[in-house]
Amino acid sequence: MRQTVMVLKAILLAHSLAVAGLAQQAQPDRLQGRWEGTTKSIQGERPSTIVFKKVADGYTGTITGMQGTAPLNEIKVSGDDVTARAEVDSPQAGRLSISYKLLVQGETLKGEGTLEISGQTYNFTVDLKRVSTVPEEARQRRSTGPAVPQPQQKQSLDYFVGDWTFKWVGRDSVFGVGGRREGTTTFKLASGGKSIESSTEGKSEEGNYQESAVIGFDETTKMLSFTERRGGLMVASKGDWSSPLGIRFTVDPIKVKDKTVQLKRTAVIISAHSFSVTEELSEDGGPFVRLGQALFSRAIPK
Repeated sequence: MRQTVMVLKAILLAHSLAVAGLAQQAQPDRLQGRWEGTTKSIQGERPSTIVFKKVADGYTGTITGMQGTAPLNEIKVSGDDVTARAEVDSPQAGRLSISYKLLVQGETLKGEGTLEISGQTYNFTVDLKRVSTVPEEARQRRSTGPAVPQPQQKQSLDYFVGDWTFKWVGRDSVFGVGGRREGTTTFKLASGGKSIESSTEGKSEEGNYQESAVIGFDETTKMLSFTERRGGLMVASKGDWSSPLGIRFTVDPIKVKDKTVQLKRTAVIISAHSFSVTEELSEDGGPFVRLGQALFSRAIPK
């Protein structure tokens, strides 16, 4: 009888250990899976997705946001703290580095990100919730629905209408002193709705300054005409907006005293709330060198 009781106890103990082992195996990894939510910055709010996968020596991952999908590198987990870094290629700004400091608590992942562009630092917040603990490869195999295209901005003057704040960093040139500039540019539709007029109120290391421009747009050819008064000079250019992702400008040469200067300018449409402008300058047929870069953010109504 005693031997029978001992055997039953051994069986019960083995069963308990097996159940505990199965429960431990069923417990999902605290970070692995798909996290969806938003990022918020001065440019507004936009959807964002992070996918983590557990591997032998840690984690791999990707993040999807305004710059498309990029791999996450240097993923480190210490307690509830998660840090990672992403690098994306911008046609005008080169390789951009974005660092993340996040806090995982249950099914939420929150924190902040930092983006550096031309020596300027821009911060944004991250607020995500886990929507799946299934590894991404398995989730994709289960999915039979068509891919949903990412939204893009329509090429229209309406995109610009309103108030935009900007920060510019660049070097000295015939257009004025370098350093940092900031201010507000207001775009208004002209009568007839075929063009917009812009006025800029800015501050530089020399003091306050003003600039103005008239912009036209041909819906059929997707070409912009751009005439601006800048630093006491008249600058005329045409912009090819055939791609919704950006505008490439061809700028007429400018005669300044005994020099002929040529601008090269590209605008990148980042989102409905943000675009950047990068300029290069050539003097007397010399090589183009970086003049400066500005980041425009749609002003939040008061």
